[in-house]
Amino acid sequence: MTREEFNKLYLKYDSGECTRQEQKLLETYKDGFLQQDKEWDATHLGDPETIKDAIQSQLKISIENQFKRQKISRNWYSAAAVILVLIASGLYFNKKTVEPVAVNSISPRFKNDVMPGNNKAVLILGDGSQIDLDNAKDGLLASESNIDIEKVGLGQLKYKTGNQPVQAVKYNTLRTPMGGQYSLVLPDGSKVWLNSGSSLRFPTAFSGSDRIVELEGEAYFEITPNKQKPFRVRTNNSMEVKVLGTHFNVMAYENEKSISTTLIEGSVQVQTSSGKVRIDPGQAALLNKGNGNVNISSADTEQAIAWKNGYFIFSNENIESIMRKVSRWYDVDIIYQGNLNNKDFVGTISRNKNISELLKMLELTGAVHFTIEGRRITVMP
Repeated sequence: MTREEFNKLYLKYDSGECTRQEQKLLETYKDGFLQQDKEWDATHLGDPETIKDAIQSQLKISIENQFKRQKISRNWYSAAAVILVLIASGLYFNKKTVEPVAVNSISPRFKNDVMPGNNKAVLILGDGSQIDLDNAKDGLLASESNIDIEKVGLGQLKYKTGNQPVQAVKYNTLRTPMGGQYSLVLPDGSKVWLNSGSSLRFPTAFSGSDRIVELEGEAYFEITPNKQKPFRVRTNNSMEVKVLGTHFNVMAYENEKSISTTLIEGSVQVQTSSGKVRIDPGQAALLNKGNGNVNISSADTEQAIAWKNGYFIFSNENIESIMRKVSRWYDVDIIYQGNLNNKDFVGTISRNKNISELLKMLELTGAVHFTIEGRRITVMP
């Protein structure tokens, strides 16, 4: 079983959808996952069975202290799955790190826990007025130029064209704060999922020859096909994505070194100041903000849209990249102490967990250490 197959099976298990046979496969596979990607160096790391037994023992003790007995089995295998994925990254344990690997659930370092983000956003109408969608009730919120704006459920907004002709087109902006997310159905039926710390500016009706929206942050798009009216996503005046009908993810945060477009389905054209390129499903176009160059590469599509599906998926990712995602979703500040270079991680965890659970999972590698003070996280080697 490959790492990708293991990750999918783990996600299925974590959501409670595993069959008994799949659960048995997952539990059996943990024994063989240590050496999946890299040969174990017994000279420097010690006997792998001894290391594994020590990790399992410490995990069991930690979980038994934290959860009631009926929850032990599920949480033990969830923790074991994540730790073994992390081991497979090549960030192995050594004898010195095995002893303190489990984190005590009552540690004062985690007494100020932080809840995960949720569905919250602000809608800014054409006249500048704002609607706090957190507190708004389901149903009609406003009407602009004969376009009805409705909140149709938890975390979803919908624009509906009425029977009357559209009058002057106005522009609305949907903005999510740090720790927020929201989804939107545009006037043409296209769907958008907006990640935390993001905003989308769009017209109340697509009346011209193009359908143009402006994105800051990150969003996943499912575009309604219309060959006569291409859909365009503009990001920070740096990149424009042109599509006819397709599924793709655009990440354009200010504090990231690149802007990326990852194509899931269909075909898109990416245009920058250096020219135009076309990408195929399973590819990503990365615009380097430093030199303006665009690189096309194979993409981990599951990782690219994990946020939209409610997960963090890290694949050979450094701690600073991981903590930028953590900062946006949990609305926390990150401080670094010491040398944290050359530490890459592989793992999967639900975005519905409190921040302490995610940090403890990362600590199980023995490579990093965290403290929480209010909404400030300190990261140390």
